[in-house]
Amino acid sequence: AGFSETLKNTSKLSDDELKTHLEALDKFLSEKDIHNTAFGIVHEKKVPEQMLFWENFLFITRNDFNWYLMPKGETVDHFYRTKADILFDFTRSSSLELGFLVGLSPARFKIGCYTEAENDYDLMIRLQPEQSNSYLAEQIKHYVSMLNS
Repeated sequence: AGFSETLKNTSKLSDDELKTHLEALDKFLSEKDIHNTAFGIVHEKKVPEQMLFWENFLFITRNDFNWYLMPKGETVDHFYRTKADILFDFTRSSSLELGFLVGLSPARFKIGCYTEAENDYDLMIRLQPEQSNSYLAEQIKHYVSMLNS
């Protein structure tokens, strides 16, 4: 079966800077009756106070990685148990720990920003430095519409 019959659940990885850009994507997915689970990547040991009130976000912090950067912990386990049809990775940087998260995700299809580094993406979207994450969200909406038609 193609995505048009099966796209029901997605997961999203994003940095702490991206919340406003992702709200339009969340609305788009909701209108298509697609459930989305959002995971925020925080590059600190604790979730910053201003992020504690973000609705429907689960946070993965520095404490969720062991000494060799392998993901661990309750939120990471939830990430791996999430039966996503598509994983959207909105992080623009490539790192070993993000590579582990994306690589070990059970999502059937993985979308992320273009990188020349080795990765597990099925679709990469090239962004120019001046292009915003709202552009990335628009591109993802475009491709999801194509996959889900």
